[in-house]
Amino acid sequence: MKKLILVALLISGLSNAKGQEVEGEMNVWFFMLNHYSVNEKWRVGNEIHVRRYDWVKDQEQFLIRPFVDYILNKDVTFTAGYTYIKTSSFGPLPSGITVPENNIWEQVTLNHLVGKLLISHRLRQEHRWIGEIEGDPSTGLDIDGTHFTNRFRYRLTLRHDLGEKWFAHVFDEFWFHQDGMKPERFDRNWFYAGLGYRVGSGNVQLGYMGQRISVGDQFLEMPTLQLMFQYDF
Repeated sequence: MKKLILVALLISGLSNAKGQEVEGEMNVWFFMLNHYSVNEKWRVGNEIHVRRYDWVKDQEQFLIRPFVDYILNKDVTFTAGYTYIKTSSFGPLPSGITVPENNIWEQVTLNHLVGKLLISHRLRQEHRWIGEIEGDPSTGLDIDGTHFTNRFRYRLTLRHDLGEKWFAHVFDEFWFHQDGMKPERFDRNWFYAGLGYRVGSGNVQLGYMGQRISVGDQFLEMPTLQLMFQYDF
């Protein structure tokens, strides 16, 4: 645990060491997560994200992510899923055209309790087919085929009960572009802190997330408010 935290701090320090910073407008993200337990070992789920830029003025992304969990035990869960992402041309990242992405991914989640503190390590491997932009902005752009790339993500999550209904939720996630399966360069960092309130078999969470995204030799800072609703069937 100490080694993983040390590595995360080192990566965070390196990501802040150089590069010009560009500040983006406030993002507002809406996120719904559902699970359905088939039996004690298998579970299916889905995520839907609606992401807006400049508060809610501009469309940023739409995302849908169905997945299947295999629960080995209370501490280890294996997951495989598919993600469809539609990224609009927005703010500081104008592509001039809406870009689709399809990816499949595998992950493992490792949990352990320290008193009332739940600590989770999530390692996700993504295989991405991203729409290839063709044409000239002055005469019109189009999507012609896709290009393939891999990406690796590691998330450290801390979750602590504040009572019967309320809980605190904090995570730090690092993303890396890959050359084949080897880490090639830093992609982005997400740091999130929020509060949750349990409602029946689900919960509602509201939090703030700081995004630091590597774009060429610059770092784009994207402050984000996120409202999430989770319900387990």
